[in-house]
Amino acid sequence: MKMQDIKTLITSGTIIIAVALYMIFGRSPAQEKDTTSTNQDSTISIEQVEEKTGNKRFDVDYIKAYDGDTIQTTINGKKQKIRLLMVDTPEMNYNKGEAQPYAEEARDYTIKLLQNAKKIEAVYDVGPETDHYDRLLAYVFIDDVMLQESLLKEGLAAVRFIHKPNNTFEDEFRDIQQAAENEKLNIWSRENYFQKDGFHPEVLK
Repeated sequence: MKMQDIKTLITSGTIIIAVALYMIFGRSPAQEKDTTSTNQDSTISIEQVEEKTGNKRFDVDYIKAYDGDTIQTTINGKKQKIRLLMVDTPEMNYNKGEAQPYAEEARDYTIKLLQNAKKIEAVYDVGPETDHYDRLLAYVFIDDVMLQESLLKEGLAAVRFIHKPNNTFEDEFRDIQQAAENEKLNIWSRENYFQKDGFHPEVLK
């Protein structure tokens, strides 16, 4: 074999190896498939809630969160507590101020979403607009994604406190919860922690 042929083979081989290495290691993040799951897609849109309930959305200004399912807000210049319809998160002040398991995670998750929100809106269901604590009962949307749905998807809330006719989206909520249960996310990772009458920290001891 002539020296020129050897040089050609070496050059060609080097190019092939370089191309192969680039294909394996040199792809930019934008070229790679994004397998990170996000919770930004909403199964229940605010338009669906308006249509099914016949109620219109209203703007909400966030002040603070007491726990994952109860927030302090300002609506039309007036301070109002909102209790998220049909979901329950572990309590922050359960036993002498001690938080139940996953209470801090649920509260912090709610705070993070609300603090970073560009817009916060709420819609009433077809039943009473307040509970016996005079808290507003509503579906809350953060940048068009329902907060209840997000908490259920993350396994940080359970479907509870169902009072007809304020249960228009009960079936959808239960389907979302079931998916989190199947994946054993957060509160569902501990067997019997959540029962029909609420959370039971004692079973975790």
